[in-house]
Amino acid sequence: MDRRATPPAQASVRESLRLALAALVPAAAQDHPDFRRLVDRDDDADPDPGAAPLQSLGDALALTPIERVALALAWWVELDAGIAAALAALQSSPAHGAGARPSLGLLQALAPQLGLAPHRALGELLQGPALSTGLLRLDDEQALLHARPLRLAPDLLGLILAGPAHVPALRLGAVSLPSLAAVVWPLPQAWDVAIEELAGRRTGVLLLRGRDREELQAFAAGLGRRRAQTLLRLPEAEDEVLAAQQHGLVPALLLAGALPLWQPEIAPGQRWPLPPLPGWPGLQIVLAGPDVSVDTAALPVQEFELGPAGAEDRQRLWAGLRREPAGAALGTALSTAVSGSRCSLAALARAAARELPPAAALEQELRAGARELSAWAQVSSDHIPAEAWVGPPALRHQLELLLTRCRARADLGARLGPLLKGRLGAGVKALFIGASGTGKTLAAQWLADRLARPLLRVDLAAVVSKYIGETEKNLAQLLARAEQLDALLLFDEADSLFGARTDVKQANDRYANMQTNYLLQRLESYHGVALLTSNSKARFDEAFMRRLDAIVEFALPDVGERRALWALHLGTTPALDPARLNRVAALVDLPGGHIRNAVLSAALLARQRAEVEGAPGPVSDADLHEALLLEYRKLGQRLPDGLSG
Repeated sequence: MDRRATPPAQASVRESLRLALAALVPAAAQDHPDFRRLVDRDDDADPDPGAAPLQSLGDALALTPIERVALALAWWVELDAGIAAALAALQSSPAHGAGARPSLGLLQALAPQLGLAPHRALGELLQGPALSTGLLRLDDEQALLHARPLRLAPDLLGLILAGPAHVPALRLGAVSLPSLAAVVWPLPQAWDVAIEELAGRRTGVLLLRGRDREELQAFAAGLGRRRAQTLLRLPEAEDEVLAAQQHGLVPALLLAGALPLWQPEIAPGQRWPLPPLPGWPGLQIVLAGPDVSVDTAALPVQEFELGPAGAEDRQRLWAGLRREPAGAALGTALSTAVSGSRCSLAALARAAARELPPAAALEQELRAGARELSAWAQVSSDHIPAEAWVGPPALRHQLELLLTRCRARADLGARLGPLLKGRLGAGVKALFIGASGTGKTLAAQWLADRLARPLLRVDLAAVVSKYIGETEKNLAQLLARAEQLDALLLFDEADSLFGARTDVKQANDRYANMQTNYLLQRLESYHGVALLTSNSKARFDEAFMRRLDAIVEFALPDVGERRALWALHLGTTPALDPARLNRVAALVDLPGGHIRNAVLSAALLARQRAEVEGAPGPVSDADLHEALLLEYRKLGQRLPDGLSG
């Protein structure tokens, strides 16, 4: 018999079953009360709420006739006490509990009454999709085959009774399948066009790639809304997927009218095998990053990569959430703060909910999000006023040019030739070279303040791991989250992480080079602003150096710059002789970091002296002299001649 043969309509299945079961009742027991439900025809019975759902399940899963009979009988016995009593009597079992459910022996006895070959029907039932998908369950493993009862998966009963409706979450046994929340902000127009094109796909795998997790979810939610289907997130753990399948995962998805959604969390460069869903006839959606490989076995795959949202889309999102007019009426403040931002649309939407001007709202939201990265980086709370930065004109010009490059990264290639327009990345990478204390970190903070973005100082000790693959995974997650926040990443002493590759002399060297290769490639594709500092550019890989947008060298300050640094650090509190300060600036050839340390020590000495004398006083020449003596002692050097006394 053809396994895909279509049985009579579900509305007549129950009557056919009643007649087939009645034929099994011994003649001497026709008048027994337990069999009245089978013997007497009931034309006034209420409509069966499971008729349509069971028919749809049978069609979607291509159930064989005996499977449809078993499904209808397993459903009927759960809701009709009379049928339960009749089946219990037929099987010589108790009238309540598992003994009332149809056994394989009963179904084998029913097969000839329905025009089916008993043994073949039983084999089709045991090997068919009804059992393999968890729609029906075979209980009592210790019993003989013919005595084992069948029952409908308990979690499916409620779905059948409730009828088609939006399902916020499914629970199958101990496994919960949450639905993908709908977004409250407008999607970019290019995404809407793509959703229209992808909405017609019915089978296989739709692989959506993107850098931002929330944007991928928003796109998928828009696709589900266009298809009028709920998207249910399947678990990542293999044992949870198997547990859900045993409780009827595929039939539950079909009953809920839902689509399965996968979003694996795996290390970059690894291959993720799509877990099998036996019996699933529809589309599966996978959300993945750009550097994740997905193995879908023999299933056909269509890939789509989300592009970045443009300035008009960002303005439209902001205007829609703030109920403001769109277009030029939004003003320069919005155009500068919102249109020029490269943060994720979800972060932009959260910023729009803050009752602040655009720039302030964005800065607050991005700083709040940056604190979530405390495991790998620290958010700098410093602020550097424009007038507080000291450096030679050439260096300041380089930093201002880098600032312009960061501000123009969204549309810099729009007016350039095709060789640049197609290859110009959205990220900016700069290397600050100079001795310790020459102002590299200060310049990074100055740049972050001008861009109104948080500065994240990466903790290399937390990022680098001794376990293979963990360093790459940590860095990938850090960069992905920093891209969502459009934050500036600062890698102090970056040569320890992005240093030049070495000759392979042992296995560890090979792995170290592979790790370096990945880190260099991932940073090159980074869409944000990354600042690296080092004492020497000779420690970096030459190929990587060619791909940097800027290399800024920080020299030791000259006399005039040192005089300005002393004045900026000391402020208005000291009562120092200007001639004395000029001499200090001329003779003390320390960079800004050491000047800062000396001023702090002098302020502490002044406070200590005030506690002894009982009256506060400013920093004196003696305080500054002793502070310089302490700073030079830390460096293992002598105080310059001419500063004594």
